[in-house]
Amino acid sequence: MSRKSVGKKRAVLYSLKYINEKWRYTAYVGSAILAIFSIVVGLLVGGYRLNSHYIVPTGNGTRISSGTPWTLFNEPWVLPRGASASLTDTVVGVGLVLAIIPVVYIAVVNFRYLKSVERNIPRFLRDILEATDSGLILPKALIESAKADYGPISHEIGIAMTKFSLGYDFRASVMEASKKLRHPYAPQVALILAEAYSAGGKMHDVLSSSVKLFNGLEQYNEQKASELKPYTQLVYISVIIFLVIALIIITQFILPLQSLPATASAIPSSIGGASKSFSGLAKIPPMYFESIFFVTALFEAIFGGLVAGKIVDGSAQVGMRHSLILLIITILVFNLPGLGIFNVA
Repeated sequence: MSRKSVGKKRAVLYSLKYINEKWRYTAYVGSAILAIFSIVVGLLVGGYRLNSHYIVPTGNGTRISSGTPWTLFNEPWVLPRGASASLTDTVVGVGLVLAIIPVVYIAVVNFRYLKSVERNIPRFLRDILEATDSGLILPKALIESAKADYGPISHEIGIAMTKFSLGYDFRASVMEASKKLRHPYAPQVALILAEAYSAGGKMHDVLSSSVKLFNGLEQYNEQKASELKPYTQLVYISVIIFLVIALIIITQFILPLQSLPATASAIPSSIGGASKSFSGLAKIPPMYFESIFFVTALFEAIFGGLVAGKIVDGSAQVGMRHSLILLIITILVFNLPGLGIFNVA
């Protein structure tokens, strides 16, 4: 690897930052306000009126193509198409997407930071062991490590060794650096370095055992990640299957029922009771069923992503990146011109 590419990689690793609690809570509050605002705007713009029979938005139940068309993908879109539920649901869905974006950004940035620390700990300890075996004292080896590409570890160790060179206690320096790294492994690494510094001639044994420990943890984490990765694909598949089923039910079952009142006389009397039941079902606006499927798909997308993140990455917040992608897919499936569930005729 060339010196230029190494320097570029090092610059990227050093640029990793951890977003602290203050900014995280600010983003969470802002996202909550945006989500509530989008729900209110969606209900107002869509002309939502609470109905004891239909809690979800149903609009006026008509299928006429009134409204102002606008073009996307070279196809005309008409909103609200006379049935305001499509507009209400879409506004709420887009608002949730916008509200989730800041939360996803913070979660992913912090996750990348912590994963960088976790991945670099074994290599950092191996190189420290090799450096001390070659004759360097531990502080000098740590100073040299600050010039290498161990991600956030290099930056914090460099600060710790600068404090140590100015007369600060070695143990206090590395322990303070471990707190800034924010990873559960970091305090253990700092304790190992402090014990190795005070161990004298047994420093090699201390560092060698720690290298074996963290090598084992690294292999375990890699194996766990590879075995749990299919669960993320399972969540995506389940949401896509739900959307396909929703489209089939709306187009092949719900919409044909709308023609039942006109053909009720052609139904044999032996099944007249069934025809009346289906006629009653046919009086329900199609947008009622479409709204039910849309709201259900939103919940499945959000919680499916959270579950995938908790299982695979160990963090539900990180899983919200999957929720964001699934929400966008859901909105597109319901709103694509000519193909979306809200646009079936």
